Amino acid sequence: MELSDLELILLWQKGEELAFEVIYKRYAVQLLSIAYRKVGERDIAEDIVQEVFITLLRNKNSANTITSLFAYLYVTLKNKILDAYRRDVVQKKYVQQVNLRFEEEDNSPYFQIETRDLEKKLESEIEKLPPQCGKVFRLSRQKHLSNKEIALQLGISENTVEQHMRKALRILRGNLLYYEKSIMLLIIMLYEHLQ
Repeated sequence: MELSDLELILLWQKGEELAFEVIYKRYAVQLLSIAYRKVGERDIAEDIVQEVFITLLRNKNSANTITSLFAYLYVTLKNKILDAYRRDVVQKKYVQQVNLRFEEEDNSPYFQIETRDLEKKLESEIEKLPPQCGKVFRLSRQKHLSNKEIALQLGISENTVEQHMRKALRILRGNLLYYEKSIMLLIIMLYEHLQ
């Protein structure tokens, strides 16, 4: 004989965790199907369904007052989907604003002068690296060679290449730490362009 939702909830509230598992198995697939139809991405739909059951878990003590478990889960699912849409809209709007700001800054004369100065400073610091370290750094970051390709070209092991890269990055970070945070951000942006 199959237990009703209320019987399962009461058992769960008394400490029978298996009862919650039965509830989950009873409704998870149906909720996932609904969520997938609404959001169109399986990973997001699965996350939303997990959030629905987490909400139920958080309301364990008052769960016996739920008159229709499916209706409760469905309304919770609907709200979680709406939350996901809102987050997505806000995130897209934020990303657009950030991209727009960077585009404006990238085109400003100040940014271009600052970028040239930073390029010179970064190049100067790369020049100060130990010779082999500098070669490895340039081959990796400017020529985009893999560690294996660098090792073959320089006749050294991949492990040695990794050691040189770690050393180069440590030295560069240390030498560039003396600059203000805003300049450091520009260096990081520039560095990403060099990669």
